[in-house]
Amino acid sequence: MLLFSEFDSDKTKKMLTIFQSRPLIDSSSADWIFDTFEWVLQNFDSDEFFHRSRLVQPTNDFFPGNVDSVHAKAENIFQHTVRHAGLRHWPFRLQSPEQFENIPAVPLHFAAVVRDSTDNTLPALISEHALHLTYNPQQTLKPEDLSSSFAHWIAQHLVAQSQQFPPKGVDYLAEGTEILAVVMGFGVLLSNSAYTFRGGCGSCYNGQANRQATLSEDETVFALALYCLLKEIPDAHATSFLKKHLRSSYKRARKQIAKQPEALERLVKYRRDSSLCH
Repeated sequence: MLLFSEFDSDKTKKMLTIFQSRPLIDSSSADWIFDTFEWVLQNFDSDEFFHRSRLVQPTNDFFPGNVDSVHAKAENIFQHTVRHAGLRHWPFRLQSPEQFENIPAVPLHFAAVVRDSTDNTLPALISEHALHLTYNPQQTLKPEDLSSSFAHWIAQHLVAQSQQFPPKGVDYLAEGTEILAVVMGFGVLLSNSAYTFRGGCGSCYNGQANRQATLSEDETVFALALYCLLKEIPDAHATSFLKKHLRSSYKRARKQIAKQPEALERLVKYRRDSSLCH
């Protein structure tokens, strides 16, 4: 005699399915993020990614300094963001909102190269044109959002100069450059600032201080988990600084990534190739 009927067997399967971890994002979004990571590693500095980039954390260790004005605070966050991006040798300049002119970026022609006294390993790139950025003064109230915004704008400048557009083309420039900013090390900050709850007190909410994200919160967390996996960074180094409600999302992302071994292997080979060069 059968211990379980066919009906009972089907019911058990359905119950087990309930307890299986659902993917954090849909498969097409996951595939696009894998493809975009590969685009970054192919067209930008994969050696910088694997051997020098760091997972930036929202702490005074990463953003030290005492400031006495709104602009000084923005400048301090900006300079640290450029440094963590590994781009102090690029001619980025921060302007206050009242001085900023939104002029389309022009191709840079580097007339000369000199040694940067602040970083003895990189030559400074000298150009007749600087890459000017500005900021929303309200965002200085939320340093994570401000640094994330700077990282995203810097990534957009890199793509504009390279003319290497992300998968699906120029229409996905904003989303692709957010992934590039994650690859530069800003995944924790971007995840924490991807969505801001209004909260219970309307008078405490300041929408102007929030970052304008183009990727969803889950997509950004998925990209962060992929970054940490490729960099062999312990999960706790990321989750300890993530907002609490994002930590379970991060775990789901790692499980989903593990179920795509072929896509992951395409990226891991860049790490192996980079290691052979060192």
